[in-house]
Amino acid sequence: MTKNSVIFGCHNNYEMVDLKQTSRSINGFSSIILDSLRIVAALVVLVYHMYMHWLPTHGTTDMLAKYAHGGVVVFFVLSGYVIAYTTIQRNRGGKQYMLARFSRLYSIVIPALAVTAFTELTLLITDPELSASMTRGATIPRYLLSMFLSNEIWFFSAAPPINGPLWSLSYEFWYYIIFGLFFFKKKSVKWLIVGLLACVVAGPKILLMMPIWLLGYLSYKYSPNIEKSSSWLLFLVFLVAAGVSIVFLPVWPGELGNAPLFFSGQFITDIITGIFIAFSLTVMPTGGTSVAKLIRPIRKAADLTFPIYVLHFPLLILYDSLSGQSVSHAHQLVGPTMVVLLACILIGLMLEKYRRIWDAGFQTLFNVRAHFVALKKKMYPQS
Repeated sequence: MTKNSVIFGCHNNYEMVDLKQTSRSINGFSSIILDSLRIVAALVVLVYHMYMHWLPTHGTTDMLAKYAHGGVVVFFVLSGYVIAYTTIQRNRGGKQYMLARFSRLYSIVIPALAVTAFTELTLLITDPELSASMTRGATIPRYLLSMFLSNEIWFFSAAPPINGPLWSLSYEFWYYIIFGLFFFKKKSVKWLIVGLLACVVAGPKILLMMPIWLLGYLSYKYSPNIEKSSSWLLFLVFLVAAGVSIVFLPVWPGELGNAPLFFSGQFITDIITGIFIAFSLTVMPTGGTSVAKLIRPIRKAADLTFPIYVLHFPLLILYDSLSGQSVSHAHQLVGPTMVVLLACILIGLMLEKYRRIWDAGFQTLFNVRAHFVALKKKMYPQS
């Protein structure tokens, strides 16, 4: 693993299960489990990058790199699971699906790019040496590709080096697009071609990791009804199996971060880990009215994991540049980690406050497009 690897029913007998399609709700234990996984995954990625930046040769860093990349695999499975919930339980059509996905992504991506650019410009003034180590040419194209979430298509890996975690957002974006085109497809050859064209544009690197995302979707869609005590046991067994696979499975077919597959380099290993994570979500406990009071605060904390994930890396670089702090021992990372985490939380809270602006903006764009499509049909009814 290289230094830059992650810049980023049956009610009585669980052996007899009903695997028919379900309409599973996300509440009680399941809600807390999903949100807790999000929180842990995001914090592991943050801590890894703190070690990677300040203590790259520390004995813990390489192991944290495995955990951090495993955290991204968790994010992919969770993403597929939540999209299954929203499209099966709350299906409001393809337009609203796309609007929600675009709004959610861009309400974070654009501010993240702004923070990244600010950090990069600040480094030029405060720490030219650090700036040189955090740039690799073609700066403007990198920002443009990242703005359109195309920085990982085909064999590109072109996110600004000062915010490497943006790589996974490009993957997510294309999973949303491809899934949406096939799930909401109209019964015509044209829409089949459009869906396949999206796969071609995304390229092999992104498609190699898509089974992980689809495992999350399937884990929600096909859930067995299992007695509660058995579900806790199975959930923990599969979750531990996922952790063991992250730590002990050999990376295959190759290392992360190396061309041409970059962050898809160990896709087979990642798919195996994804299978265990998906199974754990498939059998995870539901219900749990006794924990109802915990759902809201944990959900609020989990909602901040997105800004934490995409903002922490440029902010830790900015902190390093402005503070000039020298770190030689792991305990010295506590201060910088808390400062960066607090900054991410404050920015995340501010961004959430203005989220409706992004919703309204994309609603306007979608309405304008619909207007032009209707006008075209009226002017050219045979086309």
